[in-house]
Amino acid sequence: MPDFEPIRVFLDANVLFSASYSDRNRFLQFWRMEGVAPVTSRYAIAEVRGHLIRAGHLERFEALVAKTDLVGDVDLRIIPSGVVVVEKDRPILAAAIGASTGYLVTGDKNHFSHLYHATVGFVSVISPTEFLDRFADRVMD
Repeated sequence: MPDFEPIRVFLDANVLFSASYSDRNRFLQFWRMEGVAPVTSRYAIAEVRGHLIRAGHLERFEALVAKTDLVGDVDLRIIPSGVVVVEKDRPILAAAIGASTGYLVTGDKNHFSHLYHATVGFVSVISPTEFLDRFADRVMD
C-alpha cells in the first residue's frame, strides 16, 4: 500500500445524511479511505438528526458519527470577509476552517456551488463525488 499524506475532510450534513441512508451508498467510502479522516461539527449532526425518521437510517448515522472526528462551534468571524454563504450554512464553513481541514465536502449545490473549486480560509470546497473520484486510489476494500 502506498503512503498517503493525511487529509482531514469536513463532511457537510447532506453528505452524512446520504451516507447513512443506505448501507450501499457510495459516500460510505469516506470512512474507508486510507489517510482520510472524516470530520464534522455538532451543528451538522444536529441538522441531520432533525431529518432522520427511519430506525435503520438512525442506527447507520450513529455508527458513522462514532467514527467521525467532532468539532464544536467556531466563531463565524473566521470566515474571510467577502465570502457569501447563507446564514444557516455559515457555521458549517466556519467549522471546516476552524478545524483545519483540507476540504469541505458538500453536496449542497444551492448554497455552496459558487464556492466549488475555491479555497476559503485554506479549505477547498468540493462536491462529494468529485472528492471520491479524485482520491479513488485511497479507498480500501
